[in-house]
Amino acid sequence: MPKMIGPCEIGSGTIVDDNVVIGYPGKDSLLKSRNLNESEGSRIGSNCILRAGTIIYEQSAIGDDVQFAHHVVIREGVTIGRGCVFGNGTVVRESARLGSNVRLMDGVMICEGAQISDNVFIGPNVSLTGGRFMTGAAQAAGLMSDQEARELEGRYWSGPSIVIEERAKIGSNAVLLAGIRIGRGATIAAGAVVSTDVPAGATAAGNPARLLKVAVETK
Repeated sequence: MPKMIGPCEIGSGTIVDDNVVIGYPGKDSLLKSRNLNESEGSRIGSNCILRAGTIIYEQSAIGDDVQFAHHVVIREGVTIGRGCVFGNGTVVRESARLGSNVRLMDGVMICEGAQISDNVFIGPNVSLTGGRFMTGAAQAAGLMSDQEARELEGRYWSGPSIVIEERAKIGSNAVLLAGIRIGRGATIAAGAVVSTDVPAGATAAGNPARLLKVAVETK
C-alpha cells in the first residue's frame, strides 16, 4: 500500500501504486523534528499515475494528468503543471517549478530552483546543476562559509538556478550549468555542456557548447 505522511490531498481518478510515498518530510523538517512521520503533506491532482518507488516530498504540488514512471523523486516545495511525464529514476530538486506538458526522460536531474516552461522536452540522463563551483563539501567541512559560497556563485548568476523557456528541446546526456537561460524553441544537442545563455530558436552543441544556428522565427 502507498504511504501518505501529513495532510496530503489526492485528486479523483489518480492511481497510486504500492511502495509510493507522498508527503515525505523535507530536510529542514527532519533536522527540526527528528521525526519521519511529521510533514506538511503534498497535493496530487486528478487523473495522475504514480508508479512504484516514487517519492513525493512535502509542500509539493502536482497538477492534473501527470504521469510518473518508477523511482521518481520529487523533493520539497516543487511545483509541477498538468500533463507532465517523468521517466524512470528522474529527480526534481527543491523548489523547482515546471510548467505544463514537460517531458523528462529516464535519469534526468533537475536542480533546485530551476524554472522550466511549458512544452519542454528533456532527453535521457540530462543534468541541470544548482551551482558552478561544487562548494557543498567545503561548506559542510567548515572550510568555506555559506556567505563565501554565495559570493563565489554570485559572480556568475543570481535568481533561478536555470531557466528553460517554452518548447525548448534538450538532447540526451547534456549538462546545463547554473545561471543560464535556454531560449524559447532552442535546441541543445546530445552531450552538450552549456555554460552560457542560448538564444531563442538557436541550436547549441559541443563541450563547451557553441551556437550552430540562430533562428529568427520562434513561433
